[in-house]
Amino acid sequence: MTKTAFVAIVGKPNVGKSSLLNKMLGQKIAIVSSKPQTTRTKIMGVLTKGETQLVFTDTPGFHKPHNKLGEKMNEAVGDTVGGVDACLFLTEPRGELNEQELQLLDMFKKQKMPVILAINKIDMINDKEELLKRIVYLTSFYDFTAVVPVSATQGDHVDELIDELDKLAFESPHFFPDDTLTAQPERVLAAEIIREKIHGIANCFSNTPTFSWHCSCGRKNART
Repeated sequence: MTKTAFVAIVGKPNVGKSSLLNKMLGQKIAIVSSKPQTTRTKIMGVLTKGETQLVFTDTPGFHKPHNKLGEKMNEAVGDTVGGVDACLFLTEPRGELNEQELQLLDMFKKQKMPVILAINKIDMINDKEELLKRIVYLTSFYDFTAVVPVSATQGDHVDELIDELDKLAFESPHFFPDDTLTAQPERVLAAEIIREKIHGIANCFSNTPTFSWHCSCGRKNART
């Protein structure tokens, strides 16, 4: 019996949504950058494991918009949440939930959405007691279907997360061939990879120190 679930990966910017999607698929289809809001469109990834096919949508980070682009990115998140079977809500292991994360939780409540909470970047935490307190804090906001602490970069507990997502699948034919990893056209993937490289180069230049010196004529010059 084949099963399918459409799952939206949602959370604030730079929380590791694209990194987690790439790790679950075992291949990079979404660009990763330290710059927030790198993902500007909805990226679809497909994971077929046995009889179950999970179709993921990696959404832009839900944030306080400062321009039309930001508004459109948030609209994309809202549209995606309204058209899937379940959501994977990604958070960090420390800090208060911000206004946008609370808005996402309100969306879940209004739609009575099955949601799995994934606490990412647990490799940053050495104290298990701190992680337990974080789980208690986050579960006070919503009745999550499951809670799975993960590390998208290290791959910790990603298999357990996939097992929990598998439980949300329903009897259905697969919508994509079993060897499909993404519904993105090759030209779109190529464009995303190029954009990732550009972000990387830009970050390198932004982190390059500026040195100043004085020539013999007394003029001050600067170079990087």
